[in-house]
Amino acid sequence: MSQTLGALIADAQEAYATAAVTYQGATIDQKVKSKPALDKAASQLVALQAKQLDEAKEVDAEDEAAMKQLRQQVNNAATLQTGLMTLVAVLTKFI
Repeated sequence: MSQTLGALIADAQEAYATAAVTYQGATIDQKVKSKPALDKAASQLVALQAKQLDEAKEVDAEDEAAMKQLRQQVNNAATLQTGLMTLVAVLTKFI
């Protein structure tokens, strides 16, 4: 069963919000390493939302599963950088 792009965006927004909270509690070293990816994820999320307005796209169950796994990763500051890079990679597929 395929999911709409809107469902992926909702999951991405949740993952980004979780990442932002994790980022706030991270060490300064983690923040320095994670800030570029956090900013890139934010800009890609905005671009994806704008693209959704222009055209309807469908995502598959694999994309949805990747986003759910990502949400779990960004809960842990140690995996924040990896989680952000994964978020950016998933969103790039649709921009």
